[in-house]
Amino acid sequence: MKHLILCLLLAAAWLPLRAEACSCARPGTPVEEKDQHTRVFLGRVQAIEEDPRGEPHRRVRFVVRETFKGTPVRKLTVDTGIGGGDCGYAFRTGQEYVVYAWGKDDALATGICSLTGPATHPRSGLDVLRGDK
Repeated sequence: MKHLILCLLLAAAWLPLRAEACSCARPGTPVEEKDQHTRVFLGRVQAIEEDPRGEPHRRVRFVVRETFKGTPVRKLTVDTGIGGGDCGYAFRTGQEYVVYAWGKDDALATGICSLTGPATHPRSGLDVLRGDK
């Protein structure tokens, strides 16, 4: 019986473990990040929706306040992960964010590896994007 338990423990030790973690390169300055992203804008979160197909991401609808890169529009939808290792950003309805997004307008995405963040946080680069700094 001891040998069976030992064999089971050894077999379990060789099984691959699934580890999920977000791994990001350190983002650049707001100017560098603006150059590397498709769209950069200041927007207020209007709604957050789970993917209707059950995919592990959220669709975040924004009312655009200011556009720093891309054609100015009134509304945009951006996908992000759900968190827990997929680099998704935890947006909150009603809050304003500076969003650095990549992709085409009908398939924009963002996450925590960019400077995307609350408009009030200096890291988001709002002052720099506006030319105030």
